[in-house]
Amino acid sequence: MNEAMTQPSPIAASLSSCQIEDVFGPGLIELIRLVPRNPWVRGLILKLTGKMPPETCGTFEELKEWVQTHCQKRTRLSPRGGASGNFEDGITIMVDFSETEYGRASYSVPQSGSEEFLVRSDMLVEIVQSAIESGEGLDQVVETIAGRIDEDAWSQCEPSMEPSGDYDYTDHESTDSDNSDTSYNRANIRQAVIAFLRERHPALVAQL
Repeated sequence: MNEAMTQPSPIAASLSSCQIEDVFGPGLIELIRLVPRNPWVRGLILKLTGKMPPETCGTFEELKEWVQTHCQKRTRLSPRGGASGNFEDGITIMVDFSETEYGRASYSVPQSGSEEFLVRSDMLVEIVQSAIESGEGLDQVVETIAGRIDEDAWSQCEPSMEPSGDYDYTDHESTDSDNSDTSYNRANIRQAVIAFLRERHPALVAQL
């Protein structure tokens, strides 16, 4: 058997191990399946991957193979939880983001993502000390941090937003988004605060 027959083809060697589900959410996958040649759908693919599929990819299966060959898995965030065990810079709280995006393709689609919100150690100590002085305790610490998340999460974080529902093809002229919302677990905040104080400021724990 000659060397040419034993070597894998360049196309086979370049195939990625990722699946289309690693790159797009179920809503967009279904949209690609229904209208694979739609220019607005291809624009969404370009927006999410940074690459425009070639015109030769005209069916769902062709687009699927192209995505799995040329695109990379989306970065996955760390598991949700309260305390990470590393409190050098403070604590991080996992926040879920959701909004409705309106695009030039006359569509709207709910989208969502998650990102960690950092509460720096100096700010956290200040919040704890203020709660102790006012006699409010740990519940007030949690609510103060929750308030900061509500006010600052959208400006401080950069969540990777993906479609999370059905596409509504209506006559929207805006490219903005609305219905912006955040959600998080207050139990995770409480857990992270206690773990931080026990490691960095144990004397404050007894005062809460």
